[in-house]
Amino acid sequence: MKLTSFISFLKNNFITRKNPISLVHFITNRCNARCSFCFIDFDNPETFKNELTLDEIDKLTKSVGNNLININITGGEPFARKEITQILELYCENTNIESIYITTNGSLPDRAVKTLSHITAKYKHIKINVQISIDAIGEKHNKIRKIKNLFDNCIETFHSLKKIENVSPVVGITVSLENSSTVLDLYNALKNEHNIDAFKAIAVRDEGVYVTPSEDKNKILVAYKSLTNKIMQDSKNREISNYNYDKLKNRLHQHKDNLMYSYVIRNFLKPKYESPCYAGGLFGVINSNGEVYACEILKDKKIGNLKDYGYNFMNLWNSKTNKEVVKFIKDTKCNCTYECALAFNFLGNYKYQAGFAKSLFDY
Repeated sequence: MKLTSFISFLKNNFITRKNPISLVHFITNRCNARCSFCFIDFDNPETFKNELTLDEIDKLTKSVGNNLININITGGEPFARKEITQILELYCENTNIESIYITTNGSLPDRAVKTLSHITAKYKHIKINVQISIDAIGEKHNKIRKIKNLFDNCIETFHSLKKIENVSPVVGITVSLENSSTVLDLYNALKNEHNIDAFKAIAVRDEGVYVTPSEDKNKILVAYKSLTNKIMQDSKNREISNYNYDKLKNRLHQHKDNLMYSYVIRNFLKPKYESPCYAGGLFGVINSNGEVYACEILKDKKIGNLKDYGYNFMNLWNSKTNKEVVKFIKDTKCNCTYECALAFNFLGNYKYQAGFAKSLFDY
């Protein structure tokens, strides 16, 4: 029965849809934090101009329609955009998504609770996952992100969202040079002292404004290994509950996380090609100003701007330019450790399907 359900999952999400797509939408570049490792160039005045309006996002979402599998809403700080509720409504109304992923710094608990309570009450079939970033305990975290009382707000956001049906909060720990020596202490304190029971690990990347000094990357990798091993062990032992393992999709997602952690560990210091990337096909990125990319790492391979296509995403996605980008990705065996892209590369690649099928019986 479980294998039949797995085949049904693949059919519903990747086979019967004409153009199955997962998108990351940076709905704003505005943010109340100033993290040293952020990708956004806050010193560039062009950074904050020409955000897509609600009317433009309405056209965008209508054009992608049934093709959209999942939307990842991010920023900047997504809850800093006052229209976030209306933006989520447009995706829920105009597409057939079943899940929303939101990445937040956790600084605005009241707005997060109000927004997501409204969305889940109105769209009861939508599952919302919220990743809250925490880098250190207490005042140290506040200093890293440069927001007063941020740590306490993160903890409040997690526990408040956990009370909302169909909302699953998780704490995302970005392993950087600043916390590499204390990352396990951070994990244990969050778990044992602050009752956090869901975690994701992220290895800081070199794209964007921040570049990790080469001599420090090994320190980050050692810390990332320790953290991911601890998360996987505690998940297996059900000491933390990243997912409800009684549900099929959640077992698949846990296996996907495990694949991703091991992939990043193998490729963090010396990236290499292991399997095809489906950026430009299964996966894409929309910037706040309407620019579309196959992947946020391929900054020199812009597909186009939605404004030049009448906000018809599928016309842009099926354009000659995107076909050339997809060909470039294939011909160069493009590879990286970008977690959002990796997740759908694993799910969409037959190389990994036997492992996904086996994972149904692992939890």
